[in-house]
Amino acid sequence: MDKILQYSIEKIKKVPLLYKRQLYDKLVKIDENIVWIVWLRGIWKTTLLLQLANNHLGESVYFSMDSTFVKSKSIFEIVEELYKNYSMKYFFIDEIHKYNNWQQDLKTIYDFFDDVKIYFSWSSNIDLIKWNYDLSRRWLLFKLNKFSFREYLFLKYNIDFEVLTIDNILSDYKNISLNFYSKYNNILEKFWEYLIYWELWFRINSQQDYYGDKLLNILNKIIYEDITNFYNLKTENIYYFFEILKFIANSSPSDVNYLSIAKNLSTTPDTIKSYINILNEIWFLNILWKEWKVSINLRKSKKIFFELTNFIDLFSDKINTDNLLWIRRESFVVSELLKIWKLYYNENVDLVFIIENKKYYFEIWWKNKKLKQIKSIENSFLIKDWIEIWTDLQIPIYLFWFLY
Repeated sequence: MDKILQYSIEKIKKVPLLYKRQLYDKLVKIDENIVWIVWLRGIWKTTLLLQLANNHLGESVYFSMDSTFVKSKSIFEIVEELYKNYSMKYFFIDEIHKYNNWQQDLKTIYDFFDDVKIYFSWSSNIDLIKWNYDLSRRWLLFKLNKFSFREYLFLKYNIDFEVLTIDNILSDYKNISLNFYSKYNNILEKFWEYLIYWELWFRINSQQDYYGDKLLNILNKIIYEDITNFYNLKTENIYYFFEILKFIANSSPSDVNYLSIAKNLSTTPDTIKSYINILNEIWFLNILWKEWKVSINLRKSKKIFFELTNFIDLFSDKINTDNLLWIRRESFVVSELLKIWKLYYNENVDLVFIIENKKYYFEIWWKNKKLKQIKSIENSFLIKDWIEIWTDLQIPIYLFWFLY
């Protein structure tokens, strides 16, 4: 236990406190016994745990279940001893899945210790879908999102810009964009740099040439370890995941649906649906439904997008550069807005969403797009790439960078 405490003290002492991700403010206000923080590697889950632990010095301990001096003990044994003999009440646990019986241990801790608080992280969220022990009334789950462009500007360029709401954007996009443009230069170049290289923050310690290799390592671990083991998939079918991602990265967003992918891979739409649903359940792909689901063939009524645009380049052949830009920009906007609303599309526009019973319509396009397509549609806007200051009903895409 002394080793665990010594390791914890050193880790907490070194954690950077200058910048805290948005989820931090939410977590310090809640009062729950068990909090689960999930998603990919490289988004500061460990940093977040250590920053939270820093708020309870003298009563908090951090450890990782893959540490050599931890593996010989169960989570329950560690918590019990540190609670009874060292007065520790706040436990911050990394890589919890390295211990096989973690669900049962958390349940037991919850039942035995009323004033113990546990925050734990995991780089795979497969067990969100199903597990053996019902912790639904005992824990709160938080997804730590990819780094936003607003965070990227602050961490790399020390540009601090406030979080915007969608109401801010729709009602005041003219003044906001003019103010931003008057202060900062080359913002669009920085945005495209972010879309390719900076959604996961381990990029800051990686040479550009090896960033793609690290992304592929993450994806391989998700598919070959997490997904394969959990769903008991046959090894010969694993290639479907990679082929699906390759097809999406090299097709126009309007051409991506279950039928088109199934035809390309010479399999059934139901097979493609099952694999895409898996990738959607773990937040790797986003599925967009057609408004009101009016399509005669429901398999055609969905569009599929990448959650992280950085991964698009892993699979793109980069032959059609205009199409690649289209995929990146539309995937990005869908990803940002889905964090806040349920979205749809229809025959006329790329995105439809409702705020306070008022419906809005967005068309996402290049800077030369005209208003003709939307001029007869009430509450409609063009989200345009490569424009830095506003024009009527035409919102610069970068304003959607600041929704979190």
